[in-house]
Amino acid sequence: MQLILRPVTRLIAVGFAALFSAYVSAATQIQFWTMQLSPFHDEYVNGLIAEFERQNPDVRVKWVDVPWKEMEKKVLASVAARTAPDLVNLNPQFAAKLAQYGALADPEQFLAPEEIDAYLPNIWQANKYRGQSFAIPWYLSTTVTIFNRELLETADAEVPSDHVELLDTAKRIRTVLDKYAYFPAMDGSHPMESLVAMGAQLVDESRSAVGFDNEAGQAFFRYYRDLYQQGLIPRNVLTEGHRKAVDLFQSGEVAMITTGMQFLNNIRINSPDLFEKVGIAPQLKVAGAPYNVAVMNLAVPALSQNKEAAFRFATFVTNHENQMALAHRVPLMPSTAESYRDPFFSELGPEPGIVDRARLLSAQQILEGGVLVPPLPNYSKLKTSFVYNLQSAMLGKLSVDEALDETAETWALFLGGSDD
Repeated sequence: MQLILRPVTRLIAVGFAALFSAYVSAATQIQFWTMQLSPFHDEYVNGLIAEFERQNPDVRVKWVDVPWKEMEKKVLASVAARTAPDLVNLNPQFAAKLAQYGALADPEQFLAPEEIDAYLPNIWQANKYRGQSFAIPWYLSTTVTIFNRELLETADAEVPSDHVELLDTAKRIRTVLDKYAYFPAMDGSHPMESLVAMGAQLVDESRSAVGFDNEAGQAFFRYYRDLYQQGLIPRNVLTEGHRKAVDLFQSGEVAMITTGMQFLNNIRINSPDLFEKVGIAPQLKVAGAPYNVAVMNLAVPALSQNKEAAFRFATFVTNHENQMALAHRVPLMPSTAESYRDPFFSELGPEPGIVDRARLLSAQQILEGGVLVPPLPNYSKLKTSFVYNLQSAMLGKLSVDEALDETAETWALFLGGSDD
């Protein structure tokens, strides 16, 4: 009997293996690209994938993590080669560039109305290019003002709430301590975000015309010129960005920094003495201006042959439960409306620390804020023109009026054009 059963057993085993192989090949395969989440978040992402595949046995997910600096190049190359992933983690400006070419699928064609309504409406609107959605919002961040209490108290200076008050604080700290109140980073979208925070309009409601070619824009250019020419900000603001601001704050040369609440954990680890001296305040802005929010998205390339499955996985990754699990792991903010009714974002415990207070402040800003620099055509050209002319005014190479006119003319040219 054993001589007969052994071959039969082998045949059954081979049969099951063949069936499993056929099942795997029959299941829809989607490729999911993230930005620099591995290895620190391997457990979280692999757990998401395992649970999704358990709930959706007809779909299998292959995860590929891409270094932050390589993502744009790799995505563009994959689109050109028609080998794009099915779901990819992008920022709004780069996603908008792809949307400009029709390279991203519209999630509103695949999601039910109640699925769309699960996300914060002010954040969902930020993922639209010329009226059409191009991505699903994932995690968010918003900056807070982190200040060195000891420096401000020594200089008898106040924590400013807007840029006018910042000017007074900057003069006080420069005079009394020979230090700086602030380092206005010029990299990324920071200068344009500051323009909106000071009460100017970046573009009109249609996003097709310049919004700052007026007195508000003139006041912004003049303000930055005065800060620089009066020696109230470090000279290297023209050549270095946010990273330098972080270094100067940690070394005690700058009294305030505008950054995400996650920076507090870095201070606690790297500079415990400084951590005992820091306080937090809202973003610098004029009354009525929105708070700034940064969004990370999940987008489905138009080339994907598995859009329905990709969007199904995207909504799973970004649902309330999974975003809350991520928020408990790292100091990031969710994009789902239900999450902000959770006590984690709405209530302080009996002995709250500064990180707890920063989390609630960040939640309030997100609910009242939005993306200050919306998806725009030719974004890189617009940004380059804005920063170059602003710096020219700061150096005195152009007058404020000349710098503003040069910027407005360039923006008018590129807002309605197509990217190279």
